[in-house]
Formats: sequence, structure tokens, C-alpha cells
Amino acid sequence: MKTLHRTTEISQYPLFWNEEWLRHAIDELDTRKMTPEERAYFARVTAANAEAVKAEKKRIEEVKVSAIKKALQRGKLSLEEIAEDNDVAVDFVLSIQQGFSSEQ
Repeated sequence: MKTLHRTTEISQYPLFWNEEWLRHAIDELDTRKMTPEERAYFARVTAANAEAVKAEKKRIEEVKVSAIKKALQRGKLSLEEIAEDNDVAVDFVLSIQQGFSSEQ
């Protein structure tokens, strides 16, 4: 369970995460106060949440790749415009373009 917190990457904290709220949340989740059953449930829920975050990140990546492929097929935008529209690096668009070209 010690490594569960390392399975997700936090990119932005919600605005409500101030010091007081975090202190209160830590007190609520203090596993030393939990029974063994509560700790086991907490570990399962934490692992499930981490997997859900991982799956959602993968889905977002797949959607971005799909959108980039569609934009490349249309050929109306430059690589820089496609990268900017999808919030990715131009190198990422180039790698998709190269893979896309080899598929055809």
C-alpha cells in the first residue's frame, strides 16, 4: 500500500486544496485509526481510483491521436496548428504523421 500514491501523477490541484482542507482530509484518512477491514477497503478503493485515472489518461491520449490523424488527413492545417489545437508538441504530431504515412 505504500506505493499506491505513486501510481498517479497530479498535474493540477483543485482550488479548494488549501492547508486547512488538506489537514482535515489527512486526519480523516489516517489509516492508523482504521480497522483492518477499513484499511483493506481503503487500499482497494485507492487502487481502483488509480486504475481509473490511468485508463482515463489513456483514453484522452487515444482521442488526441485520433483528432490529429483526422486533421492530418484533411491536410488543411499546418503541423504547428495541429499541435497547438491539440495541446501537444510538434514532434508528437510528426511521429503520428510518420506512423500514419507508413500505415497507408
